[in-house]
Amino acid sequence: MNKRLLIIGLTCSAIISQTAAAAPSESQKLKFKLKTEFVLKPFGGIPFCVDLNDDGQTEVLWLQSAGMFQSKVFDKSISKRADRTERDHFCLTASDASGNVLWQIGKPWQGKRPFLTHGGERNIDCADIDADGIKEVVCIRGDELLVINAKTGQVKRSVKLKADNAQIVVLGHTGPKPTDWTIMVKNPESSYKPHEYANPAWFYDNDLRFLKTADHHGSGHVPLALDTDSDGLDEFIIGYSLVDNDLRTVWTYHPTSADKWSSGEMHVDDHAVARFGGRLCIAYAASNLSILLDAKDGSLIWRREGVHPQHCQVGHFVPGDRNNAVFIRNKRSNNQLFDAHGKQLWKVDPPVNFPHGRPAACERAFHVFDPTTLLPGAGPQKTDLLIYSDGGWPYAIDGYGKRYAEFPHTPNSKQDWGKVPGRPDDYGYGYYVRVADFDGDGENEVLINDRRFAWIYETLE
Repeated sequence: MNKRLLIIGLTCSAIISQTAAAAPSESQKLKFKLKTEFVLKPFGGIPFCVDLNDDGQTEVLWLQSAGMFQSKVFDKSISKRADRTERDHFCLTASDASGNVLWQIGKPWQGKRPFLTHGGERNIDCADIDADGIKEVVCIRGDELLVINAKTGQVKRSVKLKADNAQIVVLGHTGPKPTDWTIMVKNPESSYKPHEYANPAWFYDNDLRFLKTADHHGSGHVPLALDTDSDGLDEFIIGYSLVDNDLRTVWTYHPTSADKWSSGEMHVDDHAVARFGGRLCIAYAASNLSILLDAKDGSLIWRREGVHPQHCQVGHFVPGDRNNAVFIRNKRSNNQLFDAHGKQLWKVDPPVNFPHGRPAACERAFHVFDPTTLLPGAGPQKTDLLIYSDGGWPYAIDGYGKRYAEFPHTPNSKQDWGKVPGRPDDYGYGYYVRVADFDGDGENEVLINDRRFAWIYETLE
């Protein structure tokens, strides 16, 4: 759920540019075995992996929602290709790791064409915010914030939000009591005046009492909540700002002067947190910049210009190097890896992967919300791998930017339901990837899904 202490980063493809690192010859050791395949239709959607009932096994929440397109901010741009029924659609289904439905809120989509969705990947967070021993699912439905019993699906509390363009939920434990949770709800993109792009954020307590509205410099799409100062309480990383547990802004980094600033062009697309040489740092992918800051005070460690850095990971990728590195995915372009000092180790143009043939609708390049997913410790010498999903059927890549391992595919993984009036991934083309322990054996499995089917893989050494 919450992207806490992200620990990976990586690379892309088999087509390596002139700046790519030379990899030692090594036979491929990691293999994936298909453990189970199950049907998701009609309730399939965006997956959120959580142990809902604390039995040691991971369940999945499947979200069907228009995401940010439900907001009236998009009436002019989206109403031409999606009616109000489609934009108001909401269905949240909880299932086990075999696809058996546990509970459901709303009814699954029954339209003739795939429903439209965009930006709903941060719509849900989950924690025991009232300290009753049962987790709560906190999510946005239209202009409402819902608190749901994770075991039963019962809506425990709800509140009407301050605006209809909220689409991000992040939970932070912000006080000494087990009930001291702060719920951050945020606009992910287009705003209502007088707010700038991706602003504001709204804050609530665990009883849904409103606390504060706040704007943050460079506010973007993937805010985080985690304990950055080791005081036992969570802070929020929102755009270029660190916000303390009392909702006071501790520091703000300014990537350019005020006269050159453009919130729509220079917002933070992604950030990831990890230690570099014992120092907690925040890596940023934003506008034309890749940046590494000290999490303590926001001081700059390094910054590099790129095509359009839009996604980042941090982790231990390169065998023989104990330090973490920063992986950058440039929008519909190449991937880069930077070492702890900002030196580019390689640049790679990742290959697409359509084992059943490339659908006509996917001639337009993918731009999925999470183009890579961390698979920790599965690479050479226990390095981290990334599972790359921005080019069709996912595959794993190693710390040299090379295609390292494949996921066996079945006939059901073929996708072709004709042309769509927008980005193919907004209408169900492409695949989601999640890594979690789905069977309670203490080992990670990999979930790949689209809206119709899900596949769970285990690793074989």
